[in-house]
Amino acid sequence: MSSRREFPSKIPNHSVALGWDNPLMSFFAQVERDQDDDDERDPIVLWLGGNPHEIAAPDQMVERLRPYFDLTGPLLDQLRADRFADVDRGPTRAQRDGLDIASTS
Repeated sequence: MSSRREFPSKIPNHSVALGWDNPLMSFFAQVERDQDDDDERDPIVLWLGGNPHEIAAPDQMVERLRPYFDLTGPLLDQLRADRFADVDRGPTRAQRDGLDIASTS
């Protein structure tokens, strides 16, 4: 199970998604720009926590997100609570096997 919350960014036409990714065992943040379908740029401006065990604590994202979003105490607490809610739900065997395959490729 994973958690995901979306927020508007400080930068117009950008949004921020934050959460806990239980299969990757990492917190994550994505900053995405709104754009037209014919715009060939990658809409993801910043992606943190896309690798297994990359972000162990949500506090590790505060500085990198600062230009886009203020990750504050109450939200940090909620992200920690999301992680704690999944403490007994580790990745499934299939998810672990998938992570093992990905790390050896």
